[in-house]
Amino acid sequence: MSATIPANILASITHISAAPPRYQVWVFAAILAAVLILLATEKIHKTVLVLLAGLFCLFLADFWGYFPHSPGHHLPVYIAMIEWEVIGIVIGATIFVEIAARSGVFTWVSVKMLKVSRGDPFRLLILLSVLTAVFSAFLDNITSMIIVGSLTVVACRRLELDPRPFLITEGIMTNVGGLLTLISSIPNIIVGKAADISYLKFVLVATPYTIVAIAMSMFIARWLFGAAVQPITNKPAKEHNLALVLAFDEWETVRDRRFFYTSIVAVVLVILGFAFKAQIPILRDFGIEVVAMGAAVVMMLLHAKDVERDLEDVEWSLVFFFVGLFVVIGVMEKAGVLLKIGKLLEMLTDSTGAVGLMWFTALFSAVTDNIPLAAMLAKIFGPTPEAAAALQPERWWAVVFGANLGGNITPIGSASTVVACTILKKNGLKIGFLEFVKIGGVFALAQLILASGYLLILQAIL
Repeated sequence: MSATIPANILASITHISAAPPRYQVWVFAAILAAVLILLATEKIHKTVLVLLAGLFCLFLADFWGYFPHSPGHHLPVYIAMIEWEVIGIVIGATIFVEIAARSGVFTWVSVKMLKVSRGDPFRLLILLSVLTAVFSAFLDNITSMIIVGSLTVVACRRLELDPRPFLITEGIMTNVGGLLTLISSIPNIIVGKAADISYLKFVLVATPYTIVAIAMSMFIARWLFGAAVQPITNKPAKEHNLALVLAFDEWETVRDRRFFYTSIVAVVLVILGFAFKAQIPILRDFGIEVVAMGAAVVMMLLHAKDVERDLEDVEWSLVFFFVGLFVVIGVMEKAGVLLKIGKLLEMLTDSTGAVGLMWFTALFSAVTDNIPLAAMLAKIFGPTPEAAAALQPERWWAVVFGANLGGNITPIGSASTVVACTILKKNGLKIGFLEFVKIGGVFALAQLILASGYLLILQAIL
């Protein structure tokens, strides 16, 4: 199977009848580069930045005549540029998770896991890391990191352990767990929609790699952190730590048992809804965002005492970030910038194929937000359903692996690593940028090498 981008994909990226003048393409390319650089520096809030960039791009594109002007009622061009399925998933999933979390179900599971560890540092590291990865598969990474991170700090204090190895590993494991399902991370949602990957297929393809990557990461953590996470062999120390862990009360945060049990049922039903949407007669004709929004509405109906507060819990800054981002990308598509980027990627990855694409994506994700990168690549590779279907499947997976795993390289590479460092800072502990890179870089290097081999396997079987 050819490793190059099919010609029909490159040819279909722009839809304007005549190619714009070269100087206009370079102007919009400069705007895109400036936006990505400013996103990396975090000098301007990312939502404000992309909204301003979107407005500027729209005005400039209209001035240069990119948009048709016809009398009568018509859908504004910028409305069609927005991927409303992604918006629906973000809103619905956030509301559902926030309400379910108030039942105490996630904290209950976390405390149970702590008791299973019996106070052994390495066993605790494994359980908390696996728990973080599992939570990240079904919750957003920030929520997962906050839930497990808060328990980690308390547990480490009671066991007189340094929480830094645990929190750093957990921050990294959120990005590994983020590979497990279609809704685990925003890049997964974007790529999955563009490539028309079902929830069940995504799980089946990603699970083997995720399991091996988690196991490998645990050995790396034990090697990197040394004595801080070594198993306890002294019997009195074992008994002392066991007594401390058993002092946790998993029911402490559960105020309403009915709410607790209905939340468990709801979480299971939502997961099943995502997984088998294509087989459910009522849902098969809709997008996955209908499942997320439907779950949110049902949870608000059953357990929302203050609907206004629940709506405030939505990550509205992320929603408007997407609105601005999709508009910027839509204009770049019409200006021919994505076509130029596609040709550049074809040249860079001509010999390395999907593996090379994954490494380029990972390196880019390490220094800036992986969301605009995934959105841009989705537009480049899948401007139309026909173009997306023509692309080799392993290339879509290269973007997924690169966008998720690249965030482990630096403390600003993903939201979860930022949260991990913030928790450390709040507890009087610090980790420098380069210190994190030395640790995260080792994890990411091993995970990307493993993913390279896995991509070659996918290339042979998909």
